[in-house]
Parts: sequence; structure tokens; C-alpha cells
Amino acid sequence: MDLWTFRAGLDEVVFGSNLTGVGLTETPDVRSPVADETRVNPRSDGRRFGRDTRPGSRVLLDLEFRPEGGRSLDRVMRDFSALWRGDAVRSRGGEMAELVSHTGRTAFGRPREVVPNRKNMQFDVSTATTEFECVDDLWYGAEEELVLRFTPEFTGGLPVPAEVPFVLGGGTGSQDKVVTVAGDVETWPVFEIHGPIMDPFIDVPGVGRLQFTGQIAYDRTLIVDTRHWRRSVRLDSVPAPGFLAPAGSRLSDMSMAPGAYRVIFGGYDPSGTSSMRVRVRPAFVSF
Repeated sequence: MDLWTFRAGLDEVVFGSNLTGVGLTETPDVRSPVADETRVNPRSDGRRFGRDTRPGSRVLLDLEFRPEGGRSLDRVMRDFSALWRGDAVRSRGGEMAELVSHTGRTAFGRPREVVPNRKNMQFDVSTATTEFECVDDLWYGAEEELVLRFTPEFTGGLPVPAEVPFVLGGGTGSQDKVVTVAGDVETWPVFEIHGPIMDPFIDVPGVGRLQFTGQIAYDRTLIVDTRHWRRSVRLDSVPAPGFLAPAGSRLSDMSMAPGAYRVIFGGYDPSGTSSMRVRVRPAFVSF
């Protein structure tokens, strides 16, 4: 039973089987167009090829609606259309809905219109076509997490007992762990730095180093999202682009191809209680 899931914010609908009330009449058609800069060479044979880009895939879905759970056909269609509107994400720039295939891989994007076909309604069954517009041409696997906890470097400071242990003259430190990125092509990690820490940094040798200036309190989290459809630095939910220092790498530099990477987290934290969570989804070329 090939079940798909559409998720917008906290709302979701499972479809693909007539047991859910909404079935798929055939395998979804994924179209990945290429925007090219090809030009015909004047007064010569052949063409001039420029840069090619991929604007994002479009997933075409052929749906079949059947009454289920005592609901009428019209009710089944209305319930699906209400969720497919994706109101939870449309009103916020950069917010994405999710289309999860039967394999568990996810495409991010926005739902488009549902076009019902009521002309040939027979036996209390109706069909419709709809489309999901993706942010890119990739499908993402299950999210993997890695947690790094700050480790102070003690350099002969005098330990002083207090409610929160700290060390005179200490506070700088780092920790490193290895993260393994699976998938077919490069992907983009999300870093979450939990305070208290001052001037933290994230270093991925061979990829880039992100340097931040400022202080993150013990109850705050700096979210560094390098995914190409977000590319943002937020303190909790508030944009905080000023934290990213110009001396380091850019967010766009932090993509990771499949492989193993050493991730280093450091900064200034006398309490030794700060931490960083690394979240990454492997990227695949098909569902």
C-alpha cells in the first residue's frame, strides 16, 4: 500500500489508498525542468551553451476520491482541498510544506490548485489532478542529529565553587565530532547553538568556518539554517543576521557532499554548559 503524506505546519493528510478516501490512480509524475541559456550561434553550425539551472521539480498527482468513514464524496473532496490549500505556510515567506513519498523521502515546496473532474462521476467516485511545486529537484531522507557539548580548556586557572561552576581565567574551548552525510548529492545542514556562550564558531574542515560575534544567553538558541531556501540566522524565532561575522565563510559555503566530516564547535563559555545540535537530511535525486 503506497501511502503518501502531505504536511503543512501541524496539519497533514495521508493519501494514496482508497482506504484513506483519497487514492492515487497512478504513480506521481515528477517533472524536473532545466532553465538553460542556450543560444544559436549566428552564421555557424551548432549552439552556444551557457549556464543551466534547475528551477525546481513539479509533482503531478492524479487523485481518486471515494467516500470513507461514513463521509460523503463531497465531504471527502472538501476535506482534502481544505488541507491542500496549505494556509499554514502560504502566509509566511520562506515557509515550506512537505510532500512525503511512500518511501519516506520528502520534497519541500508549496501545494498548487486542485482541479476536480466531476463530468464522469460514477459509483460515487470522483477524480482530480493537482500539483506540488518543489523548492528544488531533490528528495530528502530522514533527519539525522549530532549533539556537541562545549568542553572548556583549563589552562591552570583556579577552580572556584559556586552555584554554577566556573574557572578564573578560563572559558575558551571546543568539541569536535564526526558527522556522516549519506545521499546522492550535496545537502545543507542546520546548526542550533544553545547558550550560554560568547562569540561561538562552527568549523567544518574542508567546507567552511562560520564565526559569530555576540552573546547567547543560557535560555536562548541561535539557529543557523544553511538550506538554500532559508539561509538565515535567527535568535530563537527572531532574525539576527548581525551575529554572523564577515570574517568567516558564508552560509552558502556550508553545503556537504556525501561523506564524513569533522564538525568543531567552540567559543567562550566559563560555565561549560553550552551545546550545539547539528541537523542534516541526506539529499536524493528521486523518491
